[in-house]
Amino acid sequence: MIPCNVVFVDIQPTMYGKLCRIWNHLASKSRNDYIVLFGDDVRLLDCGWPQKIEECFRNISTNTGLPLGAACVAMNDLSFPGFPTFPVIHRWHLNQFGTLLPKQFVNQGGDPFLYELYSRFKTSAWEVSCRLKNTIGGDGDARYQKYHINWRGHILNMHIRKLKKSVEVRNISGVCLDVVVPSYRTNNNDYLRRIALLRASRDGVYVKFWFVVDNPCKNHVDEVKALANELNAKQLEQSGNYFINVIHYGANRGASYARNTGYNYSIADWILFLDDDVIPDDNILDAYIGGIKRFPDAKVLAGMTTLPEATNTWTTMLRVCNVGYFYGVSKLRRHPPWAVTANLLVRGSRFNPTIQFKECYPKTGGGEDIDLVYQYKAFYPTSGLLATAAVPEAIVKHPWWNGGNLCYKQIRGWAWGDSMCILEWPSKTFMTFPNWIEHVTFVILPLAIYTKQPVTGLAVGSVVIVLEHLIKMSRYLPAALKQCEGDSIFYQLYVALGAGTVLSAQEITRVNAILRRFSLYSICRRVDWFDGQEPRIKLDIQFGSIIRFVLNVGITSIGFGSYWQEWLNQV
Repeated sequence: MIPCNVVFVDIQPTMYGKLCRIWNHLASKSRNDYIVLFGDDVRLLDCGWPQKIEECFRNISTNTGLPLGAACVAMNDLSFPGFPTFPVIHRWHLNQFGTLLPKQFVNQGGDPFLYELYSRFKTSAWEVSCRLKNTIGGDGDARYQKYHINWRGHILNMHIRKLKKSVEVRNISGVCLDVVVPSYRTNNNDYLRRIALLRASRDGVYVKFWFVVDNPCKNHVDEVKALANELNAKQLEQSGNYFINVIHYGANRGASYARNTGYNYSIADWILFLDDDVIPDDNILDAYIGGIKRFPDAKVLAGMTTLPEATNTWTTMLRVCNVGYFYGVSKLRRHPPWAVTANLLVRGSRFNPTIQFKECYPKTGGGEDIDLVYQYKAFYPTSGLLATAAVPEAIVKHPWWNGGNLCYKQIRGWAWGDSMCILEWPSKTFMTFPNWIEHVTFVILPLAIYTKQPVTGLAVGSVVIVLEHLIKMSRYLPAALKQCEGDSIFYQLYVALGAGTVLSAQEITRVNAILRRFSLYSICRRVDWFDGQEPRIKLDIQFGSIIRFVLNVGITSIGFGSYWQEWLNQV
């Protein structure tokens, strides 16, 4: 039995309901080494918890080499699992900061603030064997009005800097990295389980998972919650780290909204976005942590998203046209212009709260990943090319869309979304001559209506379309010959032709978007996918557009020759 010394402290009426300020006041009166604030509704469930807490502090000091007390140890609150509701702090903290919590805190946020502060130094820990139950308070309604403050940004950063000076370290060694997964697909708990079981091999890595259920289906929500409860119960036998949080809002608001939700809930320094249908390598967290160390100036780290080998004619066409180039861009470029959000690590929202996924992009995705990376580059202009970096060792396996069957709908969705980038990021675009569908839509069609020659217009348009796809077929034929080695030349030509239709579907969709948005500015304007890194590719596209335009104008002039002749005779 440890002797207890009970001290009664008067609380002035002006402090009623202001628990953080009460905590500061009580801590200032304490003369002991360890401090924790319990409410009068807390039930302690394990004997010997003070000794265990003290031992945990000593182990942290021994393992890190930091002063005894430069740490935060959280107890296991069964009524609010995974949250550091009752952190224990040492007197060393009061000696350095002069108070337990910054004066801005009123009655919310103090617990996670202390835990997050020390986690950057690898000195936050859980003592899960010290269990308690918060019978009245917690996440629900309280007996007082709750006041939340935004402490995740400047307040936390200021105290991290102060703590760095106090412990005399140049760089913080703890890594705080959260994983955000938007989940719409049903019956995919096997994928979510693989993600939730990801672990880092080193100590001092603090990870939380955020599964954001973007599906109103109650069964799906219940399945994801059951999975989280199962895995959390096992994890809490060892630590409160790697806790799974499930968020749902009873609606399908799209991938961008779901990602924003997890992104904004997180307090981590880094956010890893993963899709709910990818299979990540077991070492993906280690790979990204290595990337953070190698590229200290990077704000966006692009992992390697691998697509399966071709399984049928359609997936062979997708391989030939290289529509998935940016899925594997980390293997091709050290500083990618952008990368897909199926596997992307970005700086946490607490550093750049104005960066958000925009809801103007399609729910199912398309363009929002380009936009997000461009936002980071604009927010950190001094980083330049170094704002992005490739981590090809951070690998996930991505399935073929629509199970490997025709997926023009998915492809059109990408094009609809990336066409928005023209309006959102005009400085990232360039001009070309009209492509085939712009020529058909804005030249041949008006000309056929004006001259009252619809049959001629149809014939001329058909010739332009056929010529365009013959050009595309010749472009993709070398890749088709390599991909379909051993097959007949007719099949190889068919694959090359089909590969061209993938690009054509996107071009048609972009013109449709122009018409639907009444955006004349977007006509003949293209997004620079390489963000200025490849001027030769841009020149090649522009030069190719000149050749195509000359051919298309020639065909149109010949097709409507009789009208021109009549017009000249009348003149």
